[in-house]
Amino acid sequence: MLKINRWPCLVGIAAVVSCLTPAGAAGQDADAADAPAPVAQADLEWVEIVPGISFAAVYGQWDAEAHGKFVRFEPGAAAPLHRHSSAYRGVMVQGRLTNPYPGEEAVEMAPGDYWHVPAGMAHANECVSEEPCLFFTYGDAAWDITMADD
Repeated sequence: MLKINRWPCLVGIAAVVSCLTPAGAAGQDADAADAPAPVAQADLEWVEIVPGISFAAVYGQWDAEAHGKFVRFEPGAAAPLHRHSSAYRGVMVQGRLTNPYPGEEAVEMAPGDYWHVPAGMAHANECVSEEPCLFFTYGDAAWDITMADD
């Protein structure tokens, strides 16, 4: 399994971070669940994982444990068919992103749309808007990625 430890991001958020943050401040561990956890956009630390795709941790360490993070795709950026060993949930904040599964037609996800990707399910992603795509994800385990052939 290929484990990528870092990906890139772009756009501003603001109040969305506070609303979606169940525990901890940016990059802090999820064990602070009983403490208030507002996270300002200015406090996000973006890490480019591959050209055009970035992550910014909101809580937890996304490459080691349960976590919440923002993901940013530059316009036209795409992640080919791949899998993750644990499930994740996503909510679009900005832009339009496709998240197709093999054998399914790509549906554009718009701001406010939600999706769930079960553990091991092959899927792809592409930012199809002229503006960067920004979404928030929650994973109950470490994030990893393996390229898929199907």
